[in-house]
Amino acid sequence: MRKGERGWISMPKEFAFSTFWKDKHTSDVIISADRKEVFYKKYPHELTEVPFEFDNPTVDQMYDFICSRCVPAGRTLINEYLEYLGLKEYNPYEIVKKTHGVMFEDFMWLKFPGETICWDEVKIRD
Repeated sequence: MRKGERGWISMPKEFAFSTFWKDKHTSDVIISADRKEVFYKKYPHELTEVPFEFDNPTVDQMYDFICSRCVPAGRTLINEYLEYLGLKEYNPYEIVKKTHGVMFEDFMWLKFPGETICWDEVKIRD
C-alpha cells in the first residue's frame, strides 16, 4: 500500500499503460514493481496531446495522473458507480483499467498491455 494525496490504495506490482489522444499514441509508461522508478517514453505530438508536463515523471506524479483520470472518491453515489464497474472499493488503478481514464473534457485515454482497442471503442463523445 502507498499513501498519495487521495488516500491509501493498493498498487499492482508493476503497472504499465500507453496514453493516446484519440488514436495517436502519445506515450508509454511502466511503474516498476518496486514502485521506485517510472520508465517513460513520449512520442512527439501537439502540446495539447502530451499527457505530462514533465520529462522524468516520478511514481507520485504518475499516481496523481492516474487519480486525475478517475471520478473523485467523494463523489455522490460513488458506491453505486463502483458497483457498476464491478469493484468493491475505490482504487484508481482498478478504475482506470475499467474506464480507460476517459474523461468528457479531452480526448486522452489509456490502453493497457494486451489490449487491441481503439478510440472508437472507448470514446464517450466525438
